[in-house]
Amino acid sequence: MKKILIAVSVIVLLSNCSDYLKEDNKTDVLVDDLYRTVSGFENLVNASYNSLRAVHSAPFMFESGTDICVDGRNPGPVGLSEYASLSPGEVAVKTFYQTTYQAIQVCNTGVYYAALTEQTSTLPSRTGELKFIRAYYYFLLAQSFGGVSLVTDVITTAQTSFERNSEEEIYDFIVSELNESVVLVDENPVFGRVGKRAVKHLLAKVHLTRGYTDFAASDDFTKAATLADEAINGYDLSSITFKDLFWPGKEKNNEVLFSIQYTSTSLPNTTSGSTQSGYFGPYHGGEGLAKGYPWRSYNLIATSYFYDLFNANDVRWEGTFMNVLYERYFDFYDKADKSAVKIARYYPQAWEVADTAVWRAADVTNRAKTRILPYEIKSIDPVVNGWEQPAQYLDNGIPAVRKFDDPTAGAFGLGTSNRDVYIARLAETYLIAAEAYLMKGDKATAMDRINKVKARAERIPGTLVLIDQNDVTIDEILDERARELFGEYHRWFDLKRTGKLIERVMLYNKDVRDVATAFDGNNGEKKILRPIPKDALDLNSNKSFPQNPAY
Repeated sequence: MKKILIAVSVIVLLSNCSDYLKEDNKTDVLVDDLYRTVSGFENLVNASYNSLRAVHSAPFMFESGTDICVDGRNPGPVGLSEYASLSPGEVAVKTFYQTTYQAIQVCNTGVYYAALTEQTSTLPSRTGELKFIRAYYYFLLAQSFGGVSLVTDVITTAQTSFERNSEEEIYDFIVSELNESVVLVDENPVFGRVGKRAVKHLLAKVHLTRGYTDFAASDDFTKAATLADEAINGYDLSSITFKDLFWPGKEKNNEVLFSIQYTSTSLPNTTSGSTQSGYFGPYHGGEGLAKGYPWRSYNLIATSYFYDLFNANDVRWEGTFMNVLYERYFDFYDKADKSAVKIARYYPQAWEVADTAVWRAADVTNRAKTRILPYEIKSIDPVVNGWEQPAQYLDNGIPAVRKFDDPTAGAFGLGTSNRDVYIARLAETYLIAAEAYLMKGDKATAMDRINKVKARAERIPGTLVLIDQNDVTIDEILDERARELFGEYHRWFDLKRTGKLIERVMLYNKDVRDVATAFDGNNGEKKILRPIPKDALDLNSNKSFPQNPAY
């Protein structure tokens, strides 16, 4: 490999991870020498973990333009949220494409040096970790774009010609990488590192997704179900409540199989943390700043359809939303005793509307001046339920998503949160298993896996109506995934995988449903895949590299 200074290495650009994955950059040391050492190779592996932050720095490729998310106070990329204008020039698509390939190149470098570095007891597991992360990136690309260039070599000089591999070839590579990874990684790794259960979770999801394609293997759904059950390995979801799962500071728990980690000590500045709460959390304006709230862009809010998915016995309602807004927003977290805390706004759900007078009378001191904004039927559209955001955004006019809140975040900038971002957790593993069992024709087992997730959400055990196996459908699973996984970087892929993207977006997304031609692309094709970025095509000297047909 060509010797270059680490000072100009891509690894430097992707520095900073959690404490135990912290890099130790040594300038003026030749990378070819450094990465052959134990410490240098560890530094390279840690950079691969770090690259996850950049790929997930914005939620738009994952959540925009779905049945449960629409634009909020600030709009997201219009092409992703409304489809009609989606084109190869979309900046958000280009950024995602470039960032993911940059991250893959970091992993490629790690895999290359895994064969050259000093032998240690941790080398096999580190190699497996690299292969997992690289496979995850190719899975994101394949779902987003279909076939892409399969690049596994380390590129140290300018390369201007790339072939486009088929989607089938990309999936074959992903499966092969993960099958190798699951053998190599540790059974019980240090929290934050890839372990066997995380690999099995992702491999189950890959088989599940491939099972819907026209190049599916005959046993994809069977393997997905088996692998998901192996990842679950008897884990009882009731061991942690949904509230605690998303309570600030409790991100390290037994349900999390893999997450992107953030700690204040590992960040180079106060705005390089997680952006998840910044994009989903509520905007507070100047008043919020005066009271110590972090600034939020608030690009993504829930659709009315999503609000309608809950019932009175589902604790995920208030576990996801701030349905009681205190005069100082973060008093919800900071004050254990709220007996003297005044409530600014209350958002009663459909089952609570009749009790608003009783609710106010129960604490006149703190609720006398509360503005009550109930869920209601909108007169402008009798089909649409309440809390549908108007074209002109009104601050705090609807319940805000609180599940990603960080009361310790700084005031300025999107990336001020130190909370981890969940990539794989066992509640989703149960739902992957449910979908796989359904697709292989075993509704009874699918019902069992779904009901395990529902049971954890019961306000009072035994009161939540569990589903019968006759009720097990793809739509039911998508609804359950919505309730459980809102904002966790899965939704667009869920809709695309199941073939429900156009149907459900046209039904439930207010920004799209009145535009009959929103998904119409060139050549009579629908805009299901994302476009290959124009710059990637223009800079590729291989002019036979095809664009996706809708563009």
